[in-house]
Amino acid sequence: MVFETSAHYYRFFANESRRGGSPLYEKLSLGIADSPELQRLTRGKKKGQPSANLIFGAVQYVLLGGLDDPLKEYYPSLGGTRPADDRAFDLFAAFCRAHEAVLVDIIAKRATNTNEAGRSSLLLPAFDLIARNTGAPLGIVEIGSSAGLNLNFDRYGYRYMGEQGTPKLERWTDAPFVLSCMLEGPGVPDLGATPPPVASRVGLELYPTDISDENERRWLKALVWPERLDRLGKLDGALKVAALYPPPAIRGGDAVSNLAAALAAIPSGQTRCVYHTVMSYQLSGEQLKRINEILFEASKIVPIWRVTVEGEVAHPNPTETFNPLKVSRYLNGTRQVQTLAVCDPHGLSMEWKLGSA
Repeated sequence: MVFETSAHYYRFFANESRRGGSPLYEKLSLGIADSPELQRLTRGKKKGQPSANLIFGAVQYVLLGGLDDPLKEYYPSLGGTRPADDRAFDLFAAFCRAHEAVLVDIIAKRATNTNEAGRSSLLLPAFDLIARNTGAPLGIVEIGSSAGLNLNFDRYGYRYMGEQGTPKLERWTDAPFVLSCMLEGPGVPDLGATPPPVASRVGLELYPTDISDENERRWLKALVWPERLDRLGKLDGALKVAALYPPPAIRGGDAVSNLAAALAAIPSGQTRCVYHTVMSYQLSGEQLKRINEILFEASKIVPIWRVTVEGEVAHPNPTETFNPLKVSRYLNGTRQVQTLAVCDPHGLSMEWKLGSA
């Protein structure tokens, strides 16, 4: 998505915030759209990082650190109960001015490596389909893994709810951490009785998150929109699982640098499966092209599978986006793509398409 000015970008983000359940960020985004002063806070951000997420994440990060400020009254994540109003933006702007140096430093050093564990609800049916089709355990490689919480997808329980609020599909609900996902429409994924077997797992992350560090965990929480207490609960649950099963990560390079080696390191007898969720916007067109080329090249030796949940431009309205769950099979330098579902990008809901009329 390309915008003529920063004002257009923040108005777009206001619309995304409204759709995503954050009236506060909608109000603040509209205010920033008319404030070149606040827009300049992100001048020193890392290349490819989204400005709005960084500003909002940095402010909430400081507030989560225990700073007492009336702005907290608007943050449910901090116990606030006031609805978003014009005063909220006035307090936000004053907070940014008062703490400009700290916020600019955070924005320059941090990346929006949001790790939404709810996306495992979307990934599970795709991994299950691949594992049953190949009859072999998975060797999974996540591009843009952040803290690697989705690398533990097979250690979670799942509850897929119908639109009336009753379960339509449940698996492993005795697990210590259970994810819920709304199933919209009549389609229901076909899941096996046991989790797809995972023989090896690794994450490729340019800015890896060390979940043993309290400040790193606080940054992950700061990236969750303040009204989304449900997402904060999922993050806390997934972090507890990760404390027991720390996901491995390759550090010191991007996916283009590490992907070929990560695939080659997967032992024979495992199904090589690459996946990524809502991260391609941080890559250049050349990087995305190169990843595709790497997968084509690797598929000349052994089949490669790819699972994606990424935003795509809607038609005929190019100002809207949607998030399909896709499974691609690379074989002998060719690619076949199948769309399984259309999803909420945070894993809150899914409309299953495979097998539907």
